[in-house]
Amino acid sequence: MNPLCHIVEPAGLLLTWQPQDEQAPSRTRRVVGEVRVNKDGVVAFRYLKDSPDYQKASDAGFKGYPAFDMKADEVATGVLESFLRRLPPRKREDFPEFLKLHRLASPFEYSDIALLAYTGARLPSDGFALVPIFPDNAAPCDFLLEIAGFRHVAGTDTANLEVGDPVSFVVDQSNPVDQDALAIEHNGVRIGYVNRALKDTFSKWLQCRSVTAIIERINGKPERPLVYLRVSIR
Repeated sequence: MNPLCHIVEPAGLLLTWQPQDEQAPSRTRRVVGEVRVNKDGVVAFRYLKDSPDYQKASDAGFKGYPAFDMKADEVATGVLESFLRRLPPRKREDFPEFLKLHRLASPFEYSDIALLAYTGARLPSDGFALVPIFPDNAAPCDFLLEIAGFRHVAGTDTANLEVGDPVSFVVDQSNPVDQDALAIEHNGVRIGYVNRALKDTFSKWLQCRSVTAIIERINGKPERPLVYLRVSIR
C-alpha cells in the first residue's frame, strides 16, 4: 500500500446526504450542513437551511442528522465526538487496517477533522458522508475520491478499468443536475462524476493547479462496484 504523501488539514467539513431508497425519484447527493472551527477553537455544526441543496434534500426526505436538532441555529457541543462514532477508535487493534484502506499512513498524525475528511465517515446504514473543505492554498495535496454516479453512467462492468489507469476531468455542460458538473473520463469514455460537494474546489484547481488522477481502488459488490481515484494537486 502506497500511502497518500501530502495530507492537508481541511478548513472544515461538509455534511452530505443521499436517499437510501434505490427506487427514489432522485438519489442525488446533497450538501446539508457544515462543520467549522470557530475563532475560539470550538468545533461547531450548522445546517445550511437557506441553500438550494438543503431544500431539495428536504423534498427528497431528509429529516436531519440524528445527533443534531434541526431547529438549532448552531450546535457547538459534542460535534466531533458525534461524527467520530462513525469511525473505529484510534486505539482499536484494527485501526491501522482501516487507515490502510483509505491509503493513510499509520500512525495518523493529523487532526480528527482531517481523519473524518480523508475517510468520509460513511456507514452502510445511512446516506451520510463527510467531504473536506480544502483551504485555498491546498497544494501539494493528495486524497482519495470515489467516482460519483459510476453505476448510473458506466453500469456495473469494471472489466476495462485497471488500477493505475489515468483519468481526466471534463466539464459536462449538458448535465441536467449541474450545468458545470465535472465528468470523469477513462480512455475517452465517461465513467462518472466528481462529488458535487467538491465540484467548485476542483474547478478552481483545474484553472490554476496541476490536477492528475489515477484509478486507485476497485471494490464493492459485483452489482454495486465502487471505484476510487488517487488525486494529486500540485
